[in-house]
Amino acid sequence: MVVFPIIAFLVSLCCMAVIGKDTLRRPRPDRVVWTIAFAIFAIAAGSEVLGSLSGWTPAIVRVYYLTGAVLVVGYLALGELYLLAGKKIAKFAPGVTLLLTALAITLVIGAPIDETKLADHAWEALERNAGLTAITMLMNIGGSLVLIGGALWSARKFRQLGTQRRRMIGCILIALGTFIVASGGTITRLGHREYLYIPMSIGIITIFAGVLETRRSDQEPRGLRAL
Repeated sequence: MVVFPIIAFLVSLCCMAVIGKDTLRRPRPDRVVWTIAFAIFAIAAGSEVLGSLSGWTPAIVRVYYLTGAVLVVGYLALGELYLLAGKKIAKFAPGVTLLLTALAITLVIGAPIDETKLADHAWEALERNAGLTAITMLMNIGGSLVLIGGALWSARKFRQLGTQRRRMIGCILIALGTFIVASGGTITRLGHREYLYIPMSIGIITIFAGVLETRRSDQEPRGLRAL
């Protein structure tokens, strides 16, 4: 079912290009972080495609797990935090992000891989210790809560203001897409790894639709800022 990772790869590249263009035109920390986040998502999906077509190797497993399983949701959440409280987190957010990223890289590189399982179990051949499991859960559960909660909070504010309806709809789509992406992890934990990228691809398309919807509001009167 490599078609779904390919879809996720292409859509995440489109997201990266769209937000990257906005970043070059009007640089903002949230846009920089979201551009990086979608680049990470593209690397993860591309690793899945490469592993599925050419065979999984320890290097592909580590790249996939680091980007797709650990980092991407955390970076998306950081972008959301910059939108909600940019000035309040500006002093410590970059340092914390780099620290968590370095810790994740160290744990993934140090994790053993059972090469006898590569053919049948793909990235699940990577053996996760308590530390790697903890940081994976922190980035994914915590990041999903920040993304969904922050996007819905922004949508509620736009609705109360009665302005920027497109941004309100965009925020709702971003929250919905994040929820769909998060459901992919639940499917994996239930033992259906082969279906992981079905919700992933649907979720990233929904998030991209939300991003496009928020961009269409640029000509509207500016009120509460969102993506």
